[in-house]
Amino acid sequence: MRAKTLWSIEAPGGEGKLLAFEPTEEEVLVAAPLLAIFNNDRHNSAMLTNTQEMTATDIVENYEFLRTNKGRPFLLEQDGVLIGDADFRKFSGSTAEFAILVGSRTEQSRGLGTRYAAMMHLAAFRVLGLERIYASIVPTNVASRRMVEKLGYQLDQSPFASSFAEEKDDIVMSIDRARFELASAGLMSEVTITARVKGLGVGT
Repeated sequence: MRAKTLWSIEAPGGEGKLLAFEPTEEEVLVAAPLLAIFNNDRHNSAMLTNTQEMTATDIVENYEFLRTNKGRPFLLEQDGVLIGDADFRKFSGSTAEFAILVGSRTEQSRGLGTRYAAMMHLAAFRVLGLERIYASIVPTNVASRRMVEKLGYQLDQSPFASSFAEEKDDIVMSIDRARFELASAGLMSEVTITARVKGLGVGT
């Protein structure tokens, strides 16, 4: 396996520090039971189109699958408390797909998803080498569409964008580096990006 740096992204939040970080295998094991609960929540599973109950083992295997396929999964914490996860997946050159779940229902609809997404996009364009990012959204997931639109995403009906859709009626949107930086200029000075583990043998 090729050595890869794990990144940490930090920013201030209204109720404590926001932290998105690429976890070690041990950290995934610790987080997996709560992540399974988040995924199995009725509302969350509908938005994620999950059809089967997730176990902690399933979560660990999903993280391993992502990394084996060049994905970059992150855990999301607010003031030290795990509230969700997110990732960049389906890397192709300088493009990838973004997905996020603020799994704690008490923390949803408060703008945290948008804040975390902005933090992660800044890191994606600055340190992960991405130039365009895609998001595939279930038509009924209005909140997710509003979130990415706040970041500057636009509807993308190109053939390549369509390849990210899991169902034919999914909405695919995308954003490039220049548009994101223009829409999020004020974010630059608030976010700290650091290498938390350098040269760890994970992924491919």
